[in-house]
Amino acid sequence: MKKRLTAASLAALMAVTTLPISACAAASNETDGAPVPQLNTADHMQYMNGYSDGTFRPDIPIIRAEACQLIASLLTTKAANGDHLFTDVDVSAWYADAVRQMAGFGLVSGYADGTFLPDMAITRAEFVTILARFPHDDIGTERTFADVPASHWAHGAVQTALAQGWISGDPSGLFRPDDPITRAETVAILNRVLGRAGDAVTAATSEGIRIMPDVPDTHWAYLDMLEATTDHEYEITDGIENWTSFDREVSGLAEGWQNISGMLFHVNADGQFDHNVVIDNLELDRNGRYTTGSEELDRLLAPAVGNVLKDGLTQMERLRAVYLYAKGSFGYLGIGEVDTSKAGWEIEQAINMLKTGRGNCYSWASLFTYLARQVGYDARAVVGTGVSPKGSESVHAWTEITIDGTAYTFDPQIESVYAARYDEYYDLFMKPYGEAEWGYKKSDEPETPVEPQEPEADAALVSLMEKVYGDKPYGGMVMQAPLYSGMGADGMSRGLQWYLGTEDVAFEAGLASESAITSQAHSVVLLRLADGADVDAVKSKLAESVDPRKWICVGVADENVKIDSVGNLVCVIMDDENADYYLENFRSIAAAE
Repeated sequence: MKKRLTAASLAALMAVTTLPISACAAASNETDGAPVPQLNTADHMQYMNGYSDGTFRPDIPIIRAEACQLIASLLTTKAANGDHLFTDVDVSAWYADAVRQMAGFGLVSGYADGTFLPDMAITRAEFVTILARFPHDDIGTERTFADVPASHWAHGAVQTALAQGWISGDPSGLFRPDDPITRAETVAILNRVLGRAGDAVTAATSEGIRIMPDVPDTHWAYLDMLEATTDHEYEITDGIENWTSFDREVSGLAEGWQNISGMLFHVNADGQFDHNVVIDNLELDRNGRYTTGSEELDRLLAPAVGNVLKDGLTQMERLRAVYLYAKGSFGYLGIGEVDTSKAGWEIEQAINMLKTGRGNCYSWASLFTYLARQVGYDARAVVGTGVSPKGSESVHAWTEITIDGTAYTFDPQIESVYAARYDEYYDLFMKPYGEAEWGYKKSDEPETPVEPQEPEADAALVSLMEKVYGDKPYGGMVMQAPLYSGMGADGMSRGLQWYLGTEDVAFEAGLASESAITSQAHSVVLLRLADGADVDAVKSKLAESVDPRKWICVGVADENVKIDSVGNLVCVIMDDENADYYLENFRSIAAAE
């Protein structure tokens, strides 16, 4: 039966029981009439507990009151003069009796003004000083710590702890006497004082071993924390502690997916953390954590998710929270198309998005896919065709999650970019296919494209196009395509529908230009109409049909769509940077020619 503290102020922080101590027990409890503290040597019971979410929080310092509660709970007898109190230790405080016992044995003392400062973090030097006051064999050592000279007030206690093997210092050879002692350091030192050690074989091979969500089995003090938090029976063989049985720890969390410190875990019906298993297509590793398969992405996701989730959220509310994070925390960066045939492209895109804070639809789809997975949804990034509200189609990527048998689309990228750039607001969270304002078409098996026969570009229009660009032609990074009536009807090339939003325009020759290497949203189209054509009617039609959002991921502001004519030449420009410049060039050059 585990003994746990019930005081509300100490809830789930430290549950302690009596424990053994090696090479320290006095022969009796009295020496010249003075009380001698002694620790129980009977059983390997749990003496420190975790928090209600199963975490241990190894790096949190312990305070003086907690240190007293912990060590006093290990004492086998009470001090004879246990009535001593300090001015700042209320008799009703959860730690009051522990402080009385510790002070009664002379293990702790207060300050000159009569205070104890129970809420102050206890330092490493102070903690080992308490332990050095227990009876122990005097063992000398020639080793010292450079930061604990002979003049240091705790030099004797630190040397005792060093000689006994309770401490070893940090990798640089320092002891850091004035640093607060952490929970991990506390159990590591106490286990050495108590002659206890975790069983590495049992920890690695036994089902039902305690999972601490914030302590992987690679943590330097993992076995010490496991030893301190698990009731177990043991045998000592050749000086090594071997566990013969242990109590399975129950987390107290509800069954299902749990997000702890930004990491995803699954609690089974027995209240234990699942591990080394795949649940809902999400892989849980040996420490019970969901893993993306990339250590780097795992490291980046945990703080991102942990910072946006609040306690008490339902799983759906957690999904909404990470969606809002994806929508509101990143900027658009045109990086072109991504080789989605390459294994792991989603991981690469998600990592880049988290590192740079910018990306395109592939980046957003990848990142939100892993954010959704991090809160327990079997999400996947989908590359297919996006359809604008005007019906333009282009390659696009989004996230798909099937919930209760229905496939839903999620598109934080469109929401983010169009709100920021064009004051256009869409709700693209969790929409069944066909019900969002934007369309999503999953790609079928690719077919070998049939290239349409393309006429030669009209030389006069090519010359005019070059002059329209003037000294701002995207560094030459544009692609040009001759247009003719009906081009694009095969659905395999960017023809009239793509550039003009309609195929119902009659013209004699046409030439279109778009940015190539750069993914700046940009088009320039030149049309030569037949003599006598109704130019104004064509311009009016194009003003309604052209789609400044045809690129799907990003578009051109409405005011930067320019349509004008000179004679029977019509120019359509869509560009956020140089639209007026190109239009002025067209007007002046076309009029001159």
